[in-house]
Amino acid sequence: MQRFQLGSIDLNLLKVIYALVVKGNMTSAGQYIGLSQPAMSHALKRVRAITGDDLFKKTSGGFVMTRYCTEIFPAVRRIIEDTESVMLSKQSFDPATSHRAFRIGMNDYFSVVLMPRLVERVRSVAEHCVLEVIHMPRTSVANNRNFLPVVQEHLDQGTIDVAVMTAENFPARYRCASLFTERRVCIMSANNPAAKNPLTLEALLSLGHVKVTSSPSRRGWIDERLDSMGLERRVVAVVPHFSAAVAIVARSELVAMMPESVAKLFERSHELLLLESPFAEEKQSTSMIWPAEKERDPASLWLRQQISACFKDDPS
Repeated sequence: MQRFQLGSIDLNLLKVIYALVVKGNMTSAGQYIGLSQPAMSHALKRVRAITGDDLFKKTSGGFVMTRYCTEIFPAVRRIIEDTESVMLSKQSFDPATSHRAFRIGMNDYFSVVLMPRLVERVRSVAEHCVLEVIHMPRTSVANNRNFLPVVQEHLDQGTIDVAVMTAENFPARYRCASLFTERRVCIMSANNPAAKNPLTLEALLSLGHVKVTSSPSRRGWIDERLDSMGLERRVVAVVPHFSAAVAIVARSELVAMMPESVAKLFERSHELLLLESPFAEEKQSTSMIWPAEKERDPASLWLRQQISACFKDDPS
């Protein structure tokens, strides 16, 4: 078997592949590794000639990996990140002395579930650090753009260090880690006359609903599930925050559907009943998302460890 001498291999070409995957376009990738666009184009031609594969296809949304590139990228990523780890091994992050401000993108739901325990945890070991929430609506559209690209833009620009949300299909330039999975429940006031009877599907649909969404026209999971059954619920009020839905339900004969962890926070204070949904549904998964380029950054890694630790047992 023929073996190449190390001196004959240009490892910088691996950086080109890595940067294009992480950044998604030629200009940003070049800035990331310090190459001009012509130099990036030349390097890409070289690596294509060596591999015998196009590696990337250009689309309206940026570069997309070919099947071959998808196969080799885990190895490329490992080489780059291991090299970075060796070169930056002397760098460190000391939470006890740091005055770093960490910015986390999340909506009101994750704010009330995560932030109390995260603030408590961080203050015990990093009293000078600041935790700042940048509000990320669940279902908004900003400047005619879908929500997920807006989150990606915040991550790319460094506006937020990490996002906590229900993750869907994020490009390879991001990392995702599951935090917890939970069921959704139906809440109603303990004084609601409907509480005297079992919550059947028929009973649920006979009640007025408070819908929680940042985009009133959006069909949420419950609407989509009912659509598939040829059914429809009666929406009486639409609000952007779960806390508002709780306040309304507590003073009315209306109901609302929400994640169990946030419902439990208000169960006693608002005299609520938490009832299981009368039809099967998938549990809601919550994840943490961050830029791949921050994978080995000591401060970013520390923050992610603190967030993960908040949910290592039970999110409720």
